[in-house]
Order: sequence, then C-alpha cells, then structure tokens
Amino acid sequence: MNKIPSLAVFALLLMSLEISVALNSARETKLPVLNVDTGLGYATIQEALNADATLAGHTIRVDAGVYYENVVVDKSVSLVGEDKFSTIIDGGGLGNVIHVRANRVNVTGFTVRNSTFGCSGIYVDHSNGDNISRNIARNNYNGIYVYGSADDTVEDNDVLGNEYGIHLYGSSNNNILGNNASGNMNGIHLDVSSNNTLSDNNVWSNAWNGIYLYGSGNNTLSDNSVRSNVGRGVRLHYSSDNTLLGNVVSSNKYGIILYGSERNVLSGDTVSFNNESGILLQGSSGNAFTYNVVSNNTDGIWLIDSSGNAVWGNNVSSNDKYGVRLWNSSRNNFFYNNFINNTVRNVEQPSNSSILNLWDNGVEGNFWSDYEGADAGMSGVGDRPYIVDDRAWMGVYSQDSYPLMGQFFQFSTVIENRLYTVIVVSNSTVSGFQYSRGSENTTNMISLKVNGTEGTGFCRIGIPHVLIPPPYNVTVDQASPLFFDEVRTNGTHTWVYFTYVNSEHEVTITPPAPPAPPLPVAVPIWYQWYFWGIFGLALGEAALASFAVRYRRRVAEQTKILQAYSPFVIAEALFKADIERRGLKIKEFEKKYGVKIQPRSTLEDIIRSLETKEGRNKVET
Repeated sequence: MNKIPSLAVFALLLMSLEISVALNSARETKLPVLNVDTGLGYATIQEALNADATLAGHTIRVDAGVYYENVVVDKSVSLVGEDKFSTIIDGGGLGNVIHVRANRVNVTGFTVRNSTFGCSGIYVDHSNGDNISRNIARNNYNGIYVYGSADDTVEDNDVLGNEYGIHLYGSSNNNILGNNASGNMNGIHLDVSSNNTLSDNNVWSNAWNGIYLYGSGNNTLSDNSVRSNVGRGVRLHYSSDNTLLGNVVSSNKYGIILYGSERNVLSGDTVSFNNESGILLQGSSGNAFTYNVVSNNTDGIWLIDSSGNAVWGNNVSSNDKYGVRLWNSSRNNFFYNNFINNTVRNVEQPSNSSILNLWDNGVEGNFWSDYEGADAGMSGVGDRPYIVDDRAWMGVYSQDSYPLMGQFFQFSTVIENRLYTVIVVSNSTVSGFQYSRGSENTTNMISLKVNGTEGTGFCRIGIPHVLIPPPYNVTVDQASPLFFDEVRTNGTHTWVYFTYVNSEHEVTITPPAPPAPPLPVAVPIWYQWYFWGIFGLALGEAALASFAVRYRRRVAEQTKILQAYSPFVIAEALFKADIERRGLKIKEFEKKYGVKIQPRSTLEDIIRSLETKEGRNKVET
C-alpha cells in the first residue's frame, strides 16, 4: 500500500525535470523577433505580425540579421530593427519588401533591399499617420513609396541606388525631412501630390533629377541641399503654387527648371556652379524670384516663352555668359537686382521678340556693375538711364530709368508676427543689421555696419514707418554723417541718404531726441495764485483797519456827546462862562478900588475849598 504514493512522487519529479530541460533549451535557442509587449518570441517578422497576441500599439523588435521576407503590416504597430546597417530585410525580387496597409505604423532601423521592378522597399499604401525613419532603402524600384496617403513622416532615411529614392503619388500633408537620396534615377519625386513639406534633405548624384515635382502644387521645399545631379537639380513640371526657400542647388547640369509652371515662389535660394542655366523658365508665367543668389553658372536666369514673372532682389553675378537671357519673353519685371560681372553681358534681350519688360519700379531700378553714370543729385540713384539692350524696338530702347549707384541689400525683422523689410542701397558692404524696439516706440533704433575701402561711402535706406516714423537722427560712429537728406517718402516708407568716409563704421538710425524741457517763463505776478492770496489778505486787513478807525471815531464822538450832556459838564461849562463874565467885573473893581482879588479859577477849586471848610467845621464841632 505504500508503493502508490512513492510512484506518484517519482512521476512528479520526472515531469519537473523535463520542464526544466525544455525551458533551458528554449533559453539557449532565443528567437530573433520579439513582441516587447507580450514577451513572446518568433522566428520571422511576419509570424510576429500575424500572431493573435500581437495587437495595435505593440512594438515588434527585430534582432540584427538577414530576413528573406516580404512583410505585410496590417496592424498599427511599431516595427523596430536593432541596427539599420545589420538588420536587413531582403525581398528577393518578389514584390514589396515592407508593405504598410494600416494607419499609425512606425518602421525604423532596417535595411530594405531587392524589391521587384515596379515595387518598393517600403510601400505606404493608403495609410495615414505613419513614421518611416532611420532606414536604408537600396536596390529597389521605389526606395520609399507613399501612395494615396496623408500625414505621414519620412525622416532621416538613406535611399540609395533605386529608380526613385522617395516617391509620393497622390499624397498630401506629408513631411519628408532630413533624408539622404543619392545614386537614384530621381532622388525625391512628387507626382500629383500637394501640401507636402520637403525640408533639410540631402539630394546628390542622382542620374535624372534631384527633386522632381510633376503636376504637384502647394508644396514647400526648404533648406534642401541639391548638388551634383547629372540632370536637373530641382525640376517643376506642370507644377504651380509651390514655394522654394533657402535651398542650395549647385553643380548640377541645370539648377532649377520650371516648365509649364505658374505662381511659384523662389526666395533665398543659392543657385550656383551649375553647368547650364542656374534658373531656367520655359512656358512659365506669374512666378516670383526674390533674394536669390544666382552665380557662377553658364547663364544666370534664362526665360523662354515666359511672361509676367517678377525677378527682384537677386544677386546675379559672375555667370560665364549672361546674367539674364530673354527669348520670346515679355512683360517681366526686374528691379532691385544686383547684376555684377557677368562675363558676356548682364542681359541678352532680342528686341524683336522680348518687349515690354520693365527694369525699374518707377523710382528705383537695379545695380549694374558696368553702369557709367553719376549721381549728381546725391540720392543713390543714377542721373541717366542704363540701356539694357542697345537694339531699339520701334525706336524705343529697353532701359533701367533709375539705376542704383550701389548694391542692393535687404534685411527683415518681425514685429507682432508681421515681417517688415528694410531696403539698403550702398557702395559699401552692409552687415550686422539689428532693430530694437523701446517702450511706447520712443527709443526704437536701427543699427548696421558698413565697410568700404576707398573714397566716399553712401547708404540709401528705405525705412518702414512702423519701425521708426520720420523724422530721423542718423549717426556714423556716434557722429553726424558728412551729408544727410530725406530723399523720398510715400506715406508708409521714408528713404534717407547719407555719406561718410569709406571705412568700417557703425550706423544708427533713431527718432530725434525729445526736445529739452522749455526754460521757465517769467509769469507776471498778478498771474500767480499767491499774489491774489496776499492781495486778498491785505485787502481784508485794510478793510478791518478802516472799520476799526471808523469804530474808534464813532466811539469818541459818542463819548463827546455823552460828556456834553453830563450835569457836571454842564455845570462846569456854566461856571466857566460865569467866571469869564465876572473876570471883567473883578478887573474893573480892582482897578477902581486898588485892591487885589484872588478868585477861584475853576469849579474844582471851589469844590476843594468848600470841602476844606466843611472839614474844619467838623473838627471844631
């Protein structure tokens, strides 16, 4: 009976030993694909994605190695390779390497290679909100293909040796940022795609086009480096309303080409050392080129069958042939450009086919390095026209009527989210522009540096009144300029002109100093409040004194009246009258009888005599 429990215990020990061996074996054969959220391992990427335990929001981590798969991502997961150089997914020429069909998918850290013709290394298919970053896509038809998708980010990828490096078709509101595209037929290609942003991409050594837009509008291309592409650096074909800002396009066959494209803006781009034209327009109208540097190309800017374009604020210099070429192109506007040392001629403009082009804005034109006129009026504008083409059409020469005597510089500042531009024309090098704004706009200041080597330097500056309203105080190294004048105003801007001895100087422009407070004016004393106060007091005292005098007089008069009507006074008066009357009789008596009579002279004497006599009688009694 004791044998049964012993067998059961032995069986349990045996099972535990088998489980322990199995676990140790599993640890020793770790699977390369791990669902980080569940802790489950898988042998292939697709197995991990297909597992029921894998849910939206999970992260699939893939170890370094080569995976011969064609991965389909149908869940909103993050697919993360250990290292983009050593975590390789090879499509084996059998289709797309990674096919993303869900929204909000992240793919990062892989090399994807060897798709079949017409397919892609990473194919984003009608999928929104994805992030494709830090991958290498090589030897595919499309390195990264975004099709019918929106709000995706393609960032920091290397696309090498593909037919199309990064290709967008029918896709909008995507961000293509910081990618390296080289050795492809087309580096970055937008096809019928709008409202996308291409920024900070490095696109070089592609066989056809660096960046190619076809039928695509309202896209922004900014701060891209596009160089050494065998064909065109940037090509816009039937693409309108795009903006190119701050791109460097150099050492391509053609720099930037617009074909059948309208209303595009090229601003702040550097287009240089291209083998043919820096900027070429063909059949394109209504475009604007502003503040670009177009230098050291064969031709600077070439317009063919193109009209109504605005070319202003550009530096067009040191091109091997022409600064600007116009073939069958009319009604284009050119002003504020610097045309400097273009080898053959600054402008080629056949008068019989290119007419009605404007070379000034009615006030200011362009700077021409070969202009031979002078500035007798001291305004920064030449005193005679610059003849653009010496072949007259119907007796009229094409000319710049207001050639600038110095190069054009443009500086900007932002006030309350609005951009304001300060235009400077100078024969010095101008740099270091700064604008400072004080409280209540009373201490606003523009400062800049000028640096010249010989003779007299000058600046002609157009100042928006929003920055500093006129009049102006201009100093050069805190001293007055040699000459100063406000040469023009149009209600919103004022142009000032000043000169100095050419050297390195600090220029400041400020409102005039507030006037010194006026000196005190001697105000007549009768305008002062204290005068009237003292006057009032004096008048009051005089009135009181007058009243007191009148009062004393009245009291004295009343006293006299009272005294006049007193019995003693009356008696005294009657006594005095009697004494006077009797005095005459006493004198007659004394004279007649020869005796001397001593009368009482006053009533008081009589009274004292009577009082004395009365006192004696009392004593005797």
